[in-house]
Amino acid sequence: MSTIIMLFILPLGIVVYFWDRRNYVQNLGVFQAYISKMNHTDLSDTEKMDRIDEMFYQNGYTRIERTVTRLMIEKKHFNIGILFISVGALTYFGLFFYLIYYRFFLKPRRLSVDLRDDVLLKEIGK
Repeated sequence: MSTIIMLFILPLGIVVYFWDRRNYVQNLGVFQAYISKMNHTDLSDTEKMDRIDEMFYQNGYTRIERTVTRLMIEKKHFNIGILFISVGALTYFGLFFYLIYYRFFLKPRRLSVDLRDDVLLKEIGK
């Protein structure tokens, strides 16, 4: 039974990996739209940043730096597709390799929000 599951987990992992990459880009678009909407409200800069910071906090991001008009956040992105690929290619050892990769080698994705810049949301490091 486990051999049959392992046969299908590798192709499933490849599909999920590309689906997750597409969803990440779509989520950045949703964040961009929300930040743009907040930037055009009549609230003060502090209230805008409070709402934007809360939105990112609700989505699992941690704050690195915050000023009145600038916010830097980060999050390690758990990708189930890569986990399925590693388990499908290396059987049960793939789980341990992915956990080591996630814990020690995976760098968090950093985003920068600047209300005074033309580009409101930037991904740092890519």
